[in-house]
Amino acid sequence: MKTIILAAGQGTRLRPLTDDRPKCMVEVNGKSIIDRQLDTMRKCGIAEDTITIIAGYRGDVLQEKFRGSKVDVVINQNYEITNMVCSLMCARNLMEIEDDIIISYGDIIYDEQVFRKILESEDDMSVVVDDGWYEYWSERCEDPLDDAETLLFDESDYLTEIGQKTNDLSKVQSQYIGLMRFKGDGLRQMLALSAEAKRRSDNGEMLWRTTRNYAKMYMTDLLQGLIDEGSKLRAVHIQRGWFEIDDRDDLKVVESKLK
Repeated sequence: MKTIILAAGQGTRLRPLTDDRPKCMVEVNGKSIIDRQLDTMRKCGIAEDTITIIAGYRGDVLQEKFRGSKVDVVINQNYEITNMVCSLMCARNLMEIEDDIIISYGDIIYDEQVFRKILESEDDMSVVVDDGWYEYWSERCEDPLDDAETLLFDESDYLTEIGQKTNDLSKVQSQYIGLMRFKGDGLRQMLALSAEAKRRSDNGEMLWRTTRNYAKMYMTDLLQGLIDEGSKLRAVHIQRGWFEIDDRDDLKVVESKLK
C-alpha cells in the first residue's frame, strides 16, 4: 500500500500565512497540517517510505523539510494552471506499478479512527464521507449550503452523485472530506478514466457533469465520472473526527476545537 498526499495548492485564502509556505505547512495550534497527518498515519502503521507528497506552490519548502527522510516529494511543475487530478497524475508511474493507493488532500486533518476506517475498507474504491457534516459546516459558514456539495448514495452505500452545487439539502446525505482509496481493478479503472478525461479534453469534448477540462478537473469530477461510467464507489461513513483548513475562519474553528 502507498499513500499519496495532494499538497500542490497555493492556499490563497489563508494568506498571509501561506506567503512563504505551502498550505499544508500552515500551523494548527503550533503543529503543521502535514505533520498532523503524518503523525496519524504513523500511529496507524503507515511507514514513511510508502508516503508520497505531491507539492507545487513553495514545493521547495516541503523538499527541504523532508530532505534526508523516507517521505518522497514530487513537484507538480504546472500547479499554477492545473488542479487536483493533474497533481495526482504526477504520481501516475507509481500508481501503475502498485495495487493499493490511499489518497489524501493536504489541507485536512483527521484522527486515527477516521484513517483506520479507510484502512479497513475492503472495496476496490472507497470514499470517506462525514454524516455529521451539517453542524460543522454551520460553524464554518453562515449558510452551510453555500459551500456544501451534493453527495448521494444508494441502499448498498454506493455513491450515485458527488461534488455538484446545490440549494437542496436533501441532496447532501453526507459530505466528502478528501480521503479515499483505490485498489486492484478500482485503481486501474481510475487511471483509465483519467486518461480518457485527458483524451476528451484534448479533442474538445465535454467531461462528466462539469464544464472544467482535464487540466482543471477536481477529484470530485473524476469520482463523478467513475460513477457515471458504472464504477462502484463505496461510501465509508464517519461521524466527524476531521477538519478542513481552507481559510482563516476555518483555522480559527479548528484551533478552538483542538485546544
